[in-house]
This record gives sequence, C-alpha cells and structure tokens, in this order.
Amino acid sequence: MNFAKVMRTVRGGVLLVLAVFASGCATSDLQLKPSYQAVGETKGSGGTLILASSLEGTVPGVGERIQWILGEVKDTDGKIKGNVTSVSAPTAVVRDALQQELLRAGYAVQIDKALPPNVDRAVVLSAGKLTLDEIRSLVKVEAECKVSFKVEIWRNGAKTNTLSFESRYSDFAIKDREKLHQEVLQKAFASAFKRAVPAIVEQLKK
Repeated sequence: MNFAKVMRTVRGGVLLVLAVFASGCATSDLQLKPSYQAVGETKGSGGTLILASSLEGTVPGVGERIQWILGEVKDTDGKIKGNVTSVSAPTAVVRDALQQELLRAGYAVQIDKALPPNVDRAVVLSAGKLTLDEIRSLVKVEAECKVSFKVEIWRNGAKTNTLSFESRYSDFAIKDREKLHQEVLQKAFASAFKRAVPAIVEQLKK
C-alpha cells in the first residue's frame, strides 16, 4: 500500500470518528403529536355522560402555541441531550384518551370545565400525569412512557367515589424514533385503561 493511499484511509477514519462525535453532541429534541386509539371492550349503559376537568392545559386558550415538555432525551451516561415536547399538555392527552375510551364504552360524552348542578352522571379528571423519556445510544433508542390519573365519579349531584390508575411501558428500536414513542405511549395508556374503564363503568351503574 503506498503512502498516499494510507493517508486517505487515515483521513477517512478520522472523519468518521468526528462525524460520530458531532452527532452525539447535536441536539436531540423531538416534538411529538401524541395520539391514542381506544381499545376497551367494556360496554356501559349508554346515555349522556359529562367529562369535566379544569386541570392546566386541558382547556387551551385561543391561539396558544405552548410547547409542553413530556420528558427528557438522555445518552447512556445520563447526560441530557434534549427534550421530548408536544403542543398538547400532558393532562390534555390523558383527558382526550379517557374521552375516547368512554365513547367506545357507549356513552355520549360531553366535555366541560365544571359540573352543572345536580348532574346525573359525570366523571371528573382531578389529576393526570404523562411522562415520556428517551435514552439514545449509537445503535438504538429506548423509550419509556408513564401515565397516571385520578377520576371522581359523580351521581345525582354528589361525588360517590375516587379512583386512581397508573401504568408504564418501555421498549427500544433501531430506527423509527417517533414511531417508537407513539407505540410506547399507546401501550402504556391501553394498559391503564384496561383496568380503568371497567371500574369506571361499574361505578356509574351504582
């Protein structure tokens, strides 16, 4: 091998190392548009049901363009490289998912910020939390989603019970970073609602 060819090989290796190093230093922010598809099989008694919540972000203002942080993007050494963000508040994502599940259960769901007096049947989302974190390495992306929420059951103008649920799910992928995040979110939510919807339906029957 001649000297010029050796130098070209060395320079190519250096450039490769620099490219890998630069990619590790670049920002790793990811903006998601979280979506959830209801999967529940429990059927309620039907009829109108009020779903209320005054939590921050569940009732967006006109023209708001706030970026909500769902979680952090870290490398394998624990260094924060960026954030996982969304234009939807975590509490809004939880409420929308709950609405979809109640619709699938057969209720005509009406959204409101507060309960009307002497409401017949209502579910109040009194607490909601969603986090979605990522750990990145050179060969794969890991993501973990945690969801928790608390609902109040109202019948004939009075609160009859409070129920709490939580779930988490994690997975990894070699590519399709955004698809991975949507999948772990879907499965974390589905796991929580698998327990939540039957419990809520049962309480609404009493």
